[in-house]
Amino acid sequence: MLTLTPSQVRLGWAAANKAEAIRLVGQVMVESGFISPGYVDSMLKREQVSATFLGHGIAIPHGLPEARDLVLRTGVVVVQFPTGVVWSEDGHAHLVVGIAAKSDEHLQVLANLTGVLDDEAQAVALASTLDTAAIIQALNGPGADSELEPQAAPVLDGRALQVLSPSPHGLHARPATVLVEVVRRFRADVTVHHEGRQANARSLLSLLQLGARGGTTLTLTAAGDDADAVLLALRDAFDAGLGEGASIASTPSPPATVILDYEGTLVAGLSASPGIAAGPIWAFQRERLEVEERAVDAAREHLLLEEALAGAAAELRQLHEGFLLKAGAQRAAIFKAHLELLDDPEMLSESHGLIDTGLSAGASWRRVFESRAEALAALDEPVMAARSADLRDVGRRVLRPLARVLEGEPTFPDHPVVLLAEDLAPSDTAKLDPAMVLGLCTASGGTTSHTAIIARSLDLPAVVAVGPSVLDLRNGQHCILDGDAGVLVVGPSERDRAKASHQRERIRTKREEEKLERYRPAITLDGKRVEVAANISEAADARKAVDAGGEGVGLMRTEFLFLKRDEPPGEEEQFHAYRTMVHALNGLPLILRTLDIGGDKHVPYLSLPAEENPFLGVRGIRLCFEREDLFRTQLRAILRASKEGPVRIMYPMVAMPEELAKARAITESVRREVGADPVETGIMIEVPSAVMMAERLARDVSFFSIGTNDLTQYVLAMDRQHPVLAPQADGLHPAVLRMVDLTVKAARRAGIWVGACGGIAGDPSGAVVLSGLGVTELSVAIPSIPAVKALLRGISMADAEGLARLALECGNAAEVRGLVRGLLARNGAKA
Repeated sequence: MLTLTPSQVRLGWAAANKAEAIRLVGQVMVESGFISPGYVDSMLKREQVSATFLGHGIAIPHGLPEARDLVLRTGVVVVQFPTGVVWSEDGHAHLVVGIAAKSDEHLQVLANLTGVLDDEAQAVALASTLDTAAIIQALNGPGADSELEPQAAPVLDGRALQVLSPSPHGLHARPATVLVEVVRRFRADVTVHHEGRQANARSLLSLLQLGARGGTTLTLTAAGDDADAVLLALRDAFDAGLGEGASIASTPSPPATVILDYEGTLVAGLSASPGIAAGPIWAFQRERLEVEERAVDAAREHLLLEEALAGAAAELRQLHEGFLLKAGAQRAAIFKAHLELLDDPEMLSESHGLIDTGLSAGASWRRVFESRAEALAALDEPVMAARSADLRDVGRRVLRPLARVLEGEPTFPDHPVVLLAEDLAPSDTAKLDPAMVLGLCTASGGTTSHTAIIARSLDLPAVVAVGPSVLDLRNGQHCILDGDAGVLVVGPSERDRAKASHQRERIRTKREEEKLERYRPAITLDGKRVEVAANISEAADARKAVDAGGEGVGLMRTEFLFLKRDEPPGEEEQFHAYRTMVHALNGLPLILRTLDIGGDKHVPYLSLPAEENPFLGVRGIRLCFEREDLFRTQLRAILRASKEGPVRIMYPMVAMPEELAKARAITESVRREVGADPVETGIMIEVPSAVMMAERLARDVSFFSIGTNDLTQYVLAMDRQHPVLAPQADGLHPAVLRMVDLTVKAARRAGIWVGACGGIAGDPSGAVVLSGLGVTELSVAIPSIPAVKALLRGISMADAEGLARLALECGNAAEVRGLVRGLLARNGAKA
């Protein structure tokens, strides 16, 4: 076993900065015969990849894996800097442990170092001690001079069991999670012993720090009421491989909807826009989390930490369930491991203990998870060291609600990239150059988030809700973004890249075929027509809609004329924009939605009062009434443009008949002022009250247009921007589809038509189900027009109607999507 000797310890040194300190430590390592001088450069490069500061004034500089051939023999040295050296934004290093790892003999020293980290008083004492022996004893551990049998372990009450660490990768996250789950079913304390080290079997992190390779001997000891029973259960669990190998195969898992056979690291999320992209990563906004160091109300900080932990657990459970359906139990197991890290008793105990010393919840949690992540990263076993990324992912999930999020102004490179972001707001579209964006990947959001809408409108692959750790990826790292499977592949292999290239070519060929047929109407196999129109946000998009095969504009979001500016547009500016669209459409209908601001769309110059829940406040038609001056100006511009072509007016967020009556009265007053002919008017069906009053509302309008994005969040009571709930806000949920069904039936009785302009209208599954429910116009993102029309031409309306009836009886959105996949598979199409 490796032991620290007096010749490897230096006391009372000083350095001007971190680089100088590392060079001094490296020189001691060279003098001790551990490394060649070139290894010092690799130690400096390691700091550029990830800081090696553990906390409590301790740092552990070491080289990159590719420099391991410069290690002459395994060893550690310790250099004390009593006055401290600035090591990172987290603190000063006073005790610097230089590591040269040629084997795994240094792991015991690291394990003992973790013990020092758990004792802040001891760490402070070692930073200024004049006694070399104190440092040696702390890092060598008690009894370091005595003979130690590596496989021996104390037997508590005669209850012990020897087992083999699972092959091939040892006790890494997945098998360690299974071990923890077994132990937690019993009233017993279990300790795992491995080569002189020991771990609490209820603590996933403690087990990972053992660094137990595959096939090595572990000794399990148990004490407590269920000691015998837990050992029997553990014997069975180890015999079955702790979830590795055959045991996974013997457990049936739900059928995978997408084949995931990538060799690179998978980061799982939700599919928001189809397609596949490959290229370097670039962070749209590199967020920085700041926490208050200290807090006066410990009881409140304890509660804040528990709430943050509960929120992170909810996110991880959702990801586990979604990935289980997508890729099976073995792929999804990592999220179970993340859940166990959240429930790690040692981390929780230490975090709450630090709160009791006066630290804030955020500072306490960050200190605990960062120190343990650094310790894991220092392990010589690559599989174990990689778990530090998992711990940082979990750590950031918890930390974010406890911190202030600071965001810098985004910058962009001069080459195409896969863009990473926390999420994208409507105003962010102005900062995107579609020619330089290969795809979008966000930490939060759901399939109806603005990122999803933006991605579909730009014909970009997109994956959302992948978790906050994606923001820690380095700019320039190569990746594959699979919008069909809903995954980001980091560090793809050559095989992965070839597969992605083949898939992109297949998609390109299919799009070319659809483009050739884009002007053909969407008439089903049994002769029923569905109009396919475009959602647009600016005047120039009208021409693009026609060129893509659009049969008009089903939704023009006029609020985009009001964003990204310091004052509202005047009547002439709006009139020019609307007239430009009318001329571009050349006789095709244009539906202009009146100003829809509020909720998640903010316009500073309107000086709207702060609202505790803006989605239930002044937005849509309510804002038009609050600012009738803006409403009348907009209506004048719209009605003037209507003299030059077919224009329809659509009011957003109408919740009750009196709102519609007031909007129509104002519109009629303005029409008379302008001298325009009457125009068709309709309303967005976005709130449950409008659905329940649809029969009454239908008497006074020419059409309904269902806004499935907002209708989904109001029906399911799920904010589509919520970090936990957004991934579940799926417009194909049967509850939402039943609302669509009620709306269509009310419209038919009144003799008016129904369109849909939300995100699911352009989703293959959504297009089929909505058409089957009787929606006769689908307004979709411009790039989706040819594909949606081709899809509808390949099915019969009778099949769509039968499927829609079944969808209304499903229990969740996943079941609905499964039905559609079956139908399209029979017709040779793809959902």
